[in-house]
Amino acid sequence: MKYIPKLVHSLGALMPASSRCIAAAAVVSFLAPAPAPDPCTLLTKAQVETVLPRNDGGMVVHSGGSLIAGVDAYQCSYSNDQADVFIVVLNVAVDDQHFDKIRPHFDADEVTRVPVGDGAWLRGDPNDLKLTAVKGRTVLDLELLATDAKAKGPELVALAQAAIARL
Repeated sequence: MKYIPKLVHSLGALMPASSRCIAAAAVVSFLAPAPAPDPCTLLTKAQVETVLPRNDGGMVVHSGGSLIAGVDAYQCSYSNDQADVFIVVLNVAVDDQHFDKIRPHFDADEVTRVPVGDGAWLRGDPNDLKLTAVKGRTVLDLELLATDAKAKGPELVALAQAAIARL
């Protein structure tokens, strides 16, 4: 990073002033951090209704750092009047080395592979259904805690596909 100003300055000497401004703006844009994702905007209220009727629209309960350096975590929690809960969690690694710390690993007999993103797995109990999907260096976790949650497998897969498409 400490050589970037010299590189921009050296290249800038060869460019007209207007081109130098465009090049400098491009470098600044490239170095600016990406905006933090809002996990509550990945799915619409109507989409969430497919697994959690009469939901509250969701609330961000975590946005930013995590216990793992180089990984940021974002969580949105939805609930309804039946005390059912739907949770959306994103874990975003800054690079491949940090992604290795959050890369999902499941025993084949514990999960069902589903067609979402770069890989996804569905698992759970009758009242607690979970789906983990990967896109790039992002891990998406969806969890439905509700009576007969396991019956909502196809809906949870559709939600994961929609959320991954927005990342």
